[in-house]
Amino acid sequence: MLLLLIVVIALPTVASDDEQYTALHFGTSANDYIGFTFDMAPFQESLSICTWAKRIHTSSYPLLFNYYSSSIGNEIILDAVGSNKHIAGGSVSGNMRSAVTKPGGSWFSYCITWSLASRSIKLYIDGTLVGTGTTPSGRTLKMGGTLFFNRLASSTSSRFIFGGQLYQFNVYAKALSSAEVKKIAEGGLCFDLTEFSETRVLKWEHILSQSRSGSVSEVLIGSDMMCQHMKMSEEKLTNITGQLNATLEELGTVKDDLNSTQEELISTQEELGTVRGNLNSTQEELGTVKGELERTERELQTETAQHNKTGDKLDTCSTSLTSTLTQLDTCSTSLTSTLTQLEDARTFHNITRWDLLYTSTYFNKVLTEETFKLLSTSWGLLGKFVGVNITEGVVEHFRQYHQEPVCDAFEPISFPMLRQIEGLFYWTKGINEHMRDTHLVSRDDSPCESDTGS
Repeated sequence: MLLLLIVVIALPTVASDDEQYTALHFGTSANDYIGFTFDMAPFQESLSICTWAKRIHTSSYPLLFNYYSSSIGNEIILDAVGSNKHIAGGSVSGNMRSAVTKPGGSWFSYCITWSLASRSIKLYIDGTLVGTGTTPSGRTLKMGGTLFFNRLASSTSSRFIFGGQLYQFNVYAKALSSAEVKKIAEGGLCFDLTEFSETRVLKWEHILSQSRSGSVSEVLIGSDMMCQHMKMSEEKLTNITGQLNATLEELGTVKDDLNSTQEELISTQEELGTVRGNLNSTQEELGTVKGELERTERELQTETAQHNKTGDKLDTCSTSLTSTLTQLDTCSTSLTSTLTQLEDARTFHNITRWDLLYTSTYFNKVLTEETFKLLSTSWGLLGKFVGVNITEGVVEHFRQYHQEPVCDAFEPISFPMLRQIEGLFYWTKGINEHMRDTHLVSRDDSPCESDTGS
């Protein structure tokens, strides 16, 4: 908050140019005085006497002013610092010497007020109330008297001589307020009394125009140039005051702007507080999300490790499968080769079967008993060679003389046996070719086909 300290400067207002900045200097003799009559009717029920005084001579009761009435006597007695302060039968109590704090040769403001209505007498030194008194009830100021300055009307004793200087001795037809008294005192020697013109009945200019007795002279209060300089200074100060007032108005505007800015700052601060709260909440949420992400990352790392292990296992399995497929390819090749061999063996078996059948037919038609015996012996030897007893079937066949087909005797022969009698095939084939060449048998003479035909 911006605090503006506004200082009110009370500046004295100088007198108008036609006024004389002249004081009266009184000598130290009772013959050095001014006395004249004046219509005191305006002051009958209230008055105020204010003046500037400079003490020069030292006396017991330095008398500033005395109003002497022929019917009563000393109606008003005002000494500078003593105890003789009387108005309309009343007096101010106490000795006022301690109230005048300025040293001799210095100007001080002296002011006394009285009112019939309040019956109160008040004495001010330099604008400060220093003494009070009370007048009798209904007691008014008596008329038809004479005014004296620097002496007591009823005495020529030097102990009542003021022997100093007076300036702006004025009598007002009212009891001035304490604020008005203070304003005159603070206004200084060059204070402009224009605002008091209606109540300032007995004026300083009138006193200056009265005849003087003895050693009473006029003196300038410093110089006329001093008040002129003060007036110029006042004008400058007035300008400065105007500038200060303008500055104060600008400062007031600035203050309003600053207050508005302060309110905006407070509002912004509140908004920032809300944003800060939201950020704190968001930060907490981010912390929670961070924790979840870290947990998820750990789970992913675990799963990745497991996947890596599974991958290793899959790689091992893939290698094994590759090896197995290679083995299967080898097996397939072997099986293909075996099937090929089986097909060849089957073909060989069929051919051999037919050749054997042809041979059997030849044996049935051509061979004699002796030859059959010799052939049986050969088949027996062949059976021992291949490990199969085929002689019994062949001999039995020939003994039956075609009672059973020859092909049935060879049904028990298996594929491994056929491989072992491969050499016999070529031998039998040669015999078959020989018998065909000699026209002993043909390929159409197959007992198996005749059987199937029947």
